[in-house]
Amino acid sequence: MNRRLLLAFATIFFFSCSSKTVFDIAPKPPVDNETSELIISEISTAINTDGNAGGVRNHYVELYNGTRDVLDLSQYAIGYQPTFDENTLSDWSFPTDETYLKLSGTLESAKCYVIASTQADPAFVPGNITWGTSSTSASDASSPLQLSGNSAIALLKKDAGGTYILGSDTYKIIDVFGSPNVARVTSSGSSSSRNNFIWPVAGESGDTRNRTFWRKGTVHDPSPDWSLTSGTTADNSQWILSGDRAWDYSNIGLPTK
Repeated sequence: MNRRLLLAFATIFFFSCSSKTVFDIAPKPPVDNETSELIISEISTAINTDGNAGGVRNHYVELYNGTRDVLDLSQYAIGYQPTFDENTLSDWSFPTDETYLKLSGTLESAKCYVIASTQADPAFVPGNITWGTSSTSASDASSPLQLSGNSAIALLKKDAGGTYILGSDTYKIIDVFGSPNVARVTSSGSSSSRNNFIWPVAGESGDTRNRTFWRKGTVHDPSPDWSLTSGTTADNSQWILSGDRAWDYSNIGLPTK
């Protein structure tokens, strides 16, 4: 074989075999109401002594994974902190293991995870897990998962630089509903003085103690700033409210509205 032809063939073979192979990886498809992180997407408040509640405490917190990935829930926890008056402000605090719930398992993209009170009726609130006291005593009215418009919920994520130590792990707060460092306003109508303190939401300052709250589908990021997310009007709030004592459980387990 001609020496020049053989050399040309060898050169072509060498560069063909040593070239870098590139594989195109298709991007993950978008999801409904896409979010950058896990968020609090739905919550229900109720005063069990209210006649319309029928003595039932259908309290729950729903989380939504609007990311394109499967999330490891062991990286997250839910914290609970009651408030007891209108103006006393305090930092978030989870001093005992009764005040927080470490999550476990995984959550698929575009799916919800529901933490239901142990006293919730599963016919109305199909939870993934139950949490909190089963006591109906007034002395336990400030225990998880009692939500009557003045108990704050925090979504926490593990972070070595975080502020909150839960057990042996360090977390930071990434999302909230309510906050102990935001003042409440005084409502009326309950025989329990504590139940007459509430956070206004979306401009509703008369009564937010017996409602279902849905996170708007336009919300794409969690936020630890309750003053911002609660809003002062229906337009600038990140939340939609049901009517007073008009609880609506039809969206549980579904993406945000």
